[in-house]
Amino acid sequence: MLDTNLLIAMERVVKDGNKTSLLKKYGLHNLVSLLNRCPPNSICISPGLALDEMPPALAERCRLHYEAFCLQHLPSFCDTPNCIHATFSGKEADYGFLDLESVAQALLAIPFTALLYLNIVDKQFKGSPIQKFEAFMARMANDLDMLSTKEIDIAKYCLAEPPATATETIRLKRLFRTNFLKMKKDKAIRTAQDAMAVAFNGACDLTLINSANVIQSRGLDEIPQDCWIATRDKKLFEFSRVAHYLDLDGNAGQFSLSTVLTEHMNDEYWIAANDLHQSVSRTRLNYHLSRKIDPFTYVDTAKAAIEETRLAFQND
Repeated sequence: MLDTNLLIAMERVVKDGNKTSLLKKYGLHNLVSLLNRCPPNSICISPGLALDEMPPALAERCRLHYEAFCLQHLPSFCDTPNCIHATFSGKEADYGFLDLESVAQALLAIPFTALLYLNIVDKQFKGSPIQKFEAFMARMANDLDMLSTKEIDIAKYCLAEPPATATETIRLKRLFRTNFLKMKKDKAIRTAQDAMAVAFNGACDLTLINSANVIQSRGLDEIPQDCWIATRDKKLFEFSRVAHYLDLDGNAGQFSLSTVLTEHMNDEYWIAANDLHQSVSRTRLNYHLSRKIDPFTYVDTAKAAIEETRLAFQND
């Protein structure tokens, strides 16, 4: 599975002349070399979710550039002449959650809502780091009615105030806040539209991980698949080192593993945050396992979070 950053890099190669010498300039040489060394019919690449993240008009142009890139540099991965292409039409900018069709909204609703809650707590809640994290956990459990490890681990780092000696925690906090609580070029979120754009972008990244887990578990056309994400997104890479899912009993995504840094071992915030996470998870376990989940109900929760976000940022 290719992420948006890779497609953008491929597009730039094509626009600059589509020469082999450009692959290294745009960080694509290793990926192209790896794919071209794979035995025929042993691997497939999919840009679909990355294209879905873009405004439709941009996605259509990017799709055409992607096909031109494959024709030149990955000839074994070109579509067959009689294939049916998915085409994109619509907005060129200001594209977000409310522009999606209902099924796509349902897929993104949980991470999108969780990241909106994180922005609201970070902006409005006055208290210590652990109190902020408690407020975020309350929103996840009571309002979203879903605990998702990815978003909770992101919140742990974003809301932490590590000591100066915790250099790795500081680095990860800065990286995650830049990507989940900031605009591009490290600019502060000023408006509700900013907050929704950041949450939408983050939700697309997290949904890419979710989709990889689904394909890993279910296969493709009933054929078992090892599913990997190819990315140039440093945040996505670093996050996958901090928290990742386990493939147990043929199911990827049901169990996760979070990294506990040495810096966290005696840190009061991290001890309290991890204890709270585990406590709330245990309390909800039987309830969670006994219920039937309708993903479309989370769309309404997401829309309510959007309205709350508009109120939270309306005076800025």
